[in-house]
Amino acid sequence: MVSASGWRLPVAAGLDLHVEDVRPDDGPPGAWPPEDPRPGETLPPGEKPPSGEKLPPSGPQPPRETRPVGAPRAGVGADGSPVVLVHGIAGSTADWAAVAADLATSRRVIAYDHRGHGASGRAPGGRAGYSFGLLLADLTALIATLGPAGVHLVGHSLGGVIALRYALDHPGRVRSLVLVDTAAAPATGPVAKRIVAAVLEGVAAIASGTGPAHADGRSGGTADGPVGAAEVSGSVGAVHDHRSPAQRQVEGLGQADPDALAALGRELGDYPSLVPRLGEITVPTTVIVGEHDSTLRAGARTLAHGIPAAHLAVIAGADHSPQVSRPLAWLAAVDDHFARVEAAAAG
Repeated sequence: MVSASGWRLPVAAGLDLHVEDVRPDDGPPGAWPPEDPRPGETLPPGEKPPSGEKLPPSGPQPPRETRPVGAPRAGVGADGSPVVLVHGIAGSTADWAAVAADLATSRRVIAYDHRGHGASGRAPGGRAGYSFGLLLADLTALIATLGPAGVHLVGHSLGGVIALRYALDHPGRVRSLVLVDTAAAPATGPVAKRIVAAVLEGVAAIASGTGPAHADGRSGGTADGPVGAAEVSGSVGAVHDHRSPAQRQVEGLGQADPDALAALGRELGDYPSLVPRLGEITVPTTVIVGEHDSTLRAGARTLAHGIPAAHLAVIAGADHSPQVSRPLAWLAAVDDHFARVEAAAAG
């Protein structure tokens, strides 16, 4: 059994992220708060809290955990490192609903909605407020709130690109990396154009009024939908979202800011290649790809060949989102990943 709570992380003026914290029920009560490190703890050299100052509370805040400085936090593995889940375009924390609770039976799991997605705020500046660079800054701000311990990063699709960039820019903060149906370079040619065109078609449908949006500027579902339920009953999408995968995909588009989909959809087709830097990744890495994700099978092989000692796991029968379509097989691949991480740590 696991427990889950949510909190909000300010990342820019007028914009905050919806964050979900899932952990084993058998851990001590309380959760570490989204603030500066506690007395006696420091961030690694070069790391600063977001904006260089203590984050002001915004919305419900988790209670402070009582524990000796340096002891593992509740709900994490023996290495004291939480798992951070980074979803893809038009997704949300609900993308992890089939796997987050299982992951959290032995370690703390943090999931969050990208800006302009799910229950997170929309960028007040329109399309200029959405880029891979800004998503990377958001992830950096979130991990900075988690204290000095490293994290295990799990990134799906667009989230995999952001996770890979974070691992390259902050190698000291990442203990291991799981890259799911993603690539280190944009696809080129007609396939990439079809992907972007599909995203932009969804944007057009939302802009024409066929997709729901909150009048207050935050994305979300209907009053009895997943976001409304999270705000009213305290449930969180990463654990308690029971919609079908098809419903999540359709409603994910409806919950997202059209400006976010347009800006990020275009960047998916032309972001700078990270292939030349793959050799810099030294942490244990697993590359996961669905058997039927023909667009990204080649990209997965490139990642697995370019990252030293990376392991490639092809999920039989899975599509672009194996954590949704084949959750048990996905969890088995991730369990195998953590077994290799522990073996490497043991020497």
